[in-house]
Amino acid sequence: MNLQEIMNQITTLGTQIRQANAKLAQDAANDSVPTSELEKQQAAIADMNKRMAALQASYNAMKDSQVPGLTPVPGTPEQPRELRDMLKSNEYARAFAYAIRNGIGRKNGRGNEKVKILFDALTEGGGDPVGTDGGFLVPEDIDHTILEVKRSLDPLSALFNEETVTAPTGWRVMDSAPEKGLVDVDEMAQIDDDDDQPAFAKVPYSCSKKALILPVSNELASDNVANLFAYLGRWFAKKLVITENIMLITALRTLTATSIATDPLKGIKQALNKGLDPAISAGANVIMNVDAFDVLDQLMDGNERPLLQPDPVNATIMRIKGRPIHSVSRRTLANVTTGSGASAVTTSDLFIGDGKEFATLFRCGGYELSSTDIGGNAWRTDSTELRGITRLGVSKFDTEAMVRRQVTLANE
Repeated sequence: MNLQEIMNQITTLGTQIRQANAKLAQDAANDSVPTSELEKQQAAIADMNKRMAALQASYNAMKDSQVPGLTPVPGTPEQPRELRDMLKSNEYARAFAYAIRNGIGRKNGRGNEKVKILFDALTEGGGDPVGTDGGFLVPEDIDHTILEVKRSLDPLSALFNEETVTAPTGWRVMDSAPEKGLVDVDEMAQIDDDDDQPAFAKVPYSCSKKALILPVSNELASDNVANLFAYLGRWFAKKLVITENIMLITALRTLTATSIATDPLKGIKQALNKGLDPAISAGANVIMNVDAFDVLDQLMDGNERPLLQPDPVNATIMRIKGRPIHSVSRRTLANVTTGSGASAVTTSDLFIGDGKEFATLFRCGGYELSSTDIGGNAWRTDSTELRGITRLGVSKFDTEAMVRRQVTLANE
């Protein structure tokens, strides 16, 4: 039996499964069909699904190993596979690791059956990535590692809206909020046009290319796939979180700063009470670095009790008027020093509001990696150099959804 015959069986069985599911749905809606008959149909479908899984596993194993006696058929058509299924498959992981170890990229890998699935994933993702020298999409294993490590790196993206797009540029539509209500009209009187018409504005976005070069020792590249992916995941996690944080903070710092140095807690309360729309204030967060947090945490009431209160569910989270405080490192949100010497003044920003209404972080496609073991310094150092590329963009939507306040830090 060759690969074409196995594929024919998979196609035929797939048609039978779809027909059986359609009949089951039809019979389930018919009260005259006994439940015992429905159970028989369900059991038959379950049996066919198991048979399908066995056929697909056999097909993949035979294709990978080229078992003697099986004749591969050139150009064998395969069933379309979802991109996510590709990225999380063992087949994709092996092909990705093989490409890294052998310096295979999009330019020199076409026609190589061992990395065919890498090119298939690019097609499933909507065509080749932007640029003539892009890399391959990373396996889902690396994505999972990134998400796990992100939790300890002050990621701000969770506080903002996030959207994955397929085009590097585009726009979204945003409407205006009405200011007036309905007007009184006498019976049978003419109703005038509304002078408070809705206004729609285009909010453009543009994802720029972010890239880096990562050298990997050939010893690590030749190690098992899990070790290689774990290393890449940890590294790209740090780089991606840092990049996203920089872009989001840059957008936040376009807001006009107001000093609350004389009474920081009062300034934050005023921002929550009247600086933000009540609908925004209700879901607001307070973002600051550890220095600004320390200023607030030192404040006491008349009975020498801390003014900041811990979250009743999680004592490690502090709140102001019920809104959570997100304290990040100085590396994530740096202080600003003006002047020099004795006249130097250091301030720290606080951002108060709903980040999901303020801005959107756009991600175009996935993370791409390509490798070489002869270019750059790879030849001299007996290593493999990886080039990672991602495309990100940040667009502001409702600039009134966040306010910027500043506290003055004591010179140490």
